[in-house]
Amino acid sequence: MARLRGLGLVALAAIGPVLAAVDLAALLLGVTPVVLWIRRVPATARRLASDWSELPIADPYDPAPPPPRPRPDGLYEVRRRLYRRPHVPAYRQQAHWLASDGATWLDLLWLVLNPVVGTVLGLAAAVVGRPALRWHGRWTRALLGARRPWPTWVKDRVVLILDSAQLATQSLVGLLLAGLLVASAALALVGVTWPLIMLVENSRNYTNYYRRRVGVDEPYRPAPSAPRPEPDGRYRAGRRLYRSPSTPARRARLSWLVRDPASGRDLVWMLVNPLVAATLLALPSAALFVGFAQVTAVVTFLWQPRPWWHVLAGAAATALALVLAPIWRRWHDRWTSVLLAPTETARLAQRVQRLTETRTDAIDTQAAELRRIERDLHDGAQGRLVAMGMALRTVERLLDRDPETARRLIVEVRENTATALTEIRELVHGIHPPVLAERGLADAVRVVALDCPLDVEVAADLAGRLDPPVESAAYFAVRELLTNAAKHSGASRIRVAVHHAHDLLTISVHDDGHGGADPAGGTGLLGVRRRLGTFDGVLDVRSPAGGPTTLTMEIPCVLSSRRTSTCSEPG
Repeated sequence: MARLRGLGLVALAAIGPVLAAVDLAALLLGVTPVVLWIRRVPATARRLASDWSELPIADPYDPAPPPPRPRPDGLYEVRRRLYRRPHVPAYRQQAHWLASDGATWLDLLWLVLNPVVGTVLGLAAAVVGRPALRWHGRWTRALLGARRPWPTWVKDRVVLILDSAQLATQSLVGLLLAGLLVASAALALVGVTWPLIMLVENSRNYTNYYRRRVGVDEPYRPAPSAPRPEPDGRYRAGRRLYRSPSTPARRARLSWLVRDPASGRDLVWMLVNPLVAATLLALPSAALFVGFAQVTAVVTFLWQPRPWWHVLAGAAATALALVLAPIWRRWHDRWTSVLLAPTETARLAQRVQRLTETRTDAIDTQAAELRRIERDLHDGAQGRLVAMGMALRTVERLLDRDPETARRLIVEVRENTATALTEIRELVHGIHPPVLAERGLADAVRVVALDCPLDVEVAADLAGRLDPPVESAAYFAVRELLTNAAKHSGASRIRVAVHHAHDLLTISVHDDGHGGADPAGGTGLLGVRRRLGTFDGVLDVRSPAGGPTTLTMEIPCVLSSRRTSTCSEPG
């Protein structure tokens, strides 16, 4: 029986090269059903080796990802992309799960090496019997078991090469868009402008995808405002007047898209990038694929001798691809940043636009705050003070006729006075807390943490005081984030860190809740972002589904005086 099993292992090893080539192609193209189907062969080998050698071999695969869950707005998010239906997100999650699982690449490596090692051990089992089966079981457990003997960096490099191959393929889409842009520009010369507008907008979406990959901001000028009617109700575009605003709006949008220098740089980048991507991105992928194919050809030596230098050249090409791929990827990212990053003029225009928007938001917020204060005073303290005045006039009339009633009214006035003072203190605390003015931001955040129903730990160390407007904005932002966490996150513990370095105030709020925080979801994050924008600050939200959530605020500012508190303690 052991000899028959050895021959079965030889037959199983013979199909390895073909399956290895198909598996690599499926991983490169993202065809997950094929990868899952090929997984059955290593699973069968794992089961047979475990049964025949009596060695336990555990399942090495990472658990499959859960089905994608919709966001509050009904869309599905996968790796910073939004979808209306769950089919594509589920497919992308599965492809990422397979590509990032080290056991997938161990299966591929086993399919490459097993035709040689498995054939030798299978023939040995056919000759000597059971001892060779145990050696085959150890070989299978070493590569297909739960232990992963290969370095993590190999998996990371292979995933990087596959991602680079995807980007190189997508560069052809940019070349197609560039050609269509040139053709649509000719149509715009004869008055047909809508194809050019549509293609420029799509090209911006395409280049923005690459900008997000390399971490640069959009360079485009602010969009034009909606056309305003003339005194006679018509709309002006250049030297012509129109009854409807559609034509002036379309002409203004076309002028904005075409005359922006960033649009020209996008066109140049889309024309040249396929050549650069073919050199820096596709070449390592081709070297890995061809080298891998040459190495797998070693199994043919069993029945068809071939020059050994083919295998050596394939191994060298595979090693060079793994070593040089990160370097060439960085070169491509730098090339992308050269043309797609915003220029100093574009950054200045964006900053002016952002400051204009935040100034408008600040004015609106200040007006709303004044209305709230007026309403609170009118409905609260002012009403009580009027009632107290009326009660005191009544006391004056009753002092001689009914002293007992006058005494009771005086007690009520005293109680109303205490209540009015409490309301005024709460109102003042909402405008500018005394602890913030007296002790600074660090101690004010600790006081907020004490009032939070959750367990909050505060780590704050500021070497001085900030400007009062910055302190106030940071304080109310932290209070809003803690309130949101207590209401919506489902967390049990929150950590707040406050520090200042290199003229930048950084505040991070981390909770262990279920995640899913979205500034567009109506949880107050958009208001916090607007509050910080008044001081050119930013709010970074990292809240994947399932948690945890980390909110980081950064405000450029300087310290204006010596510190008032240096301790760091849980709140």
